[in-house]
Amino acid sequence: MKHLLMIAAVLLLAGRAEAQQSATATNGAASPPSAARLQQMESIYQKELSARHIPLLGKYLLELQRQAAAAADKSAYTAEIARIQQIISAGGVLDLIATQQAQSGTMPMPMPATLPVPVPIEQKQALIALSPALAQEITPKSPADAPTATVGEITWRIEFIAAGTYDILLHYACTEVEEPLKIVVECNGQRLEKELGVERATKDAQSFRILRLGSLTLTSDLRGETLRLSAGDKASPHLIVKSLLITRPRPPALNP
Repeated sequence: MKHLLMIAAVLLLAGRAEAQQSATATNGAASPPSAARLQQMESIYQKELSARHIPLLGKYLLELQRQAAAAADKSAYTAEIARIQQIISAGGVLDLIATQQAQSGTMPMPMPATLPVPVPIEQKQALIALSPALAQEITPKSPADAPTATVGEITWRIEFIAAGTYDILLHYACTEVEEPLKIVVECNGQRLEKELGVERATKDAQSFRILRLGSLTLTSDLRGETLRLSAGDKASPHLIVKSLLITRPRPPALNP
């Protein structure tokens, strides 16, 4: 676990250094850090590094999931997985002002009264990626470190989801769809049903597609609940699951 955290630290510090270099190139010689300076660096950081960080963070997240599956105590891995998921869902970049303040030991600067009060980190959660490596149980059994699994049924424990409405997306492959395959998701007393039609089959087991299964509406925060996905006949499964995504719904498109 220490090795993985070192990798993450190197990744994020490298991004910070690159952002500082970009800011210097744009504005001339470096000047002492200030709130305005750090705000400018943050803007450059978000624009230039998001596309580079997300793939690297994704690889780090996958490795965390593999390590968690084999660990006796998963608590540290679970916390780090949640943190990285939050960073990815926020665009794959960090707040350099908060990072600078944390490193220097200074207190956060008071925010203008016109700005909204910051939302607690766990309330910002917008994306959860549930992989087979994080599952509590899979039928039929699958290797613990496998990045995908052919499932008739799979269950996960959801540590925390804030109240709200979420889309449920399935990242899947399925080569054998002779007739529509019924997929069911159950969580917190709610049930979603979706048919995977013949036209949604994939050309092979390495080609993955996204299927929206529906949406869940939570009237209160969800903690420690089980989410179950089942697909067709458990004794003869055809659905290959790469991940189940729980994400905020996209805002409706504005009419031109």
